[in-house]
Amino acid sequence: MKFLFPILAALMLLVSACSTENKYEADKHLTEVEKSQLLLTTIRYMGHLPKKGTQENKFDADFDEHYSTLAKEYTVEAYHQKDDYEYVLTSRIAPSLKEKKIAIGVKMQRNANGELTYYEEVFRTWKFEVPEMKEKGFMLFDKMVKGEDLSPYYPQNSGKEEFIEFPDQKVTFDIKERRWIMKGMDLFEM
Repeated sequence: MKFLFPILAALMLLVSACSTENKYEADKHLTEVEKSQLLLTTIRYMGHLPKKGTQENKFDADFDEHYSTLAKEYTVEAYHQKDDYEYVLTSRIAPSLKEKKIAIGVKMQRNANGELTYYEEVFRTWKFEVPEMKEKGFMLFDKMVKGEDLSPYYPQNSGKEEFIEFPDQKVTFDIKERRWIMKGMDLFEM
């Protein structure tokens, strides 16, 4: 009997994640061309800097090939448009002995020319095997779209179960600079 509640809770989370996944599944909202364009629009913020790249020069045409190649390593998992904002869940393979991915939840806004006017990475998950990444990523994505508080899923609040790696107590996303910052230090320049 004592095992019944945890099993039922896990089953409810799985059922909820599946229905949420279907609701936001990127293939239902975007064409392959639109997904590719979305990644090319955001990759210079989401992805790592190229060799000899800095935050100041990352938009130089010399790095176009690097970012075009890097964008192919990302997948648009979920998409939702609400009011003037677009919500996107992307994933990429993370270094690991087994195939694992991280998920990134983004809230963004583009003008009529497709240029970003607002960009915020709301969360980055720990690396998970793909089924777990999708389950947790879509659950967090749904909460992000609904404007719910994600702090219970931060590392300092989630207990032994991992969900969100960033933000945490030391790392936040700087919306103005459009990058993760740790105590005044850019994480992608460490």
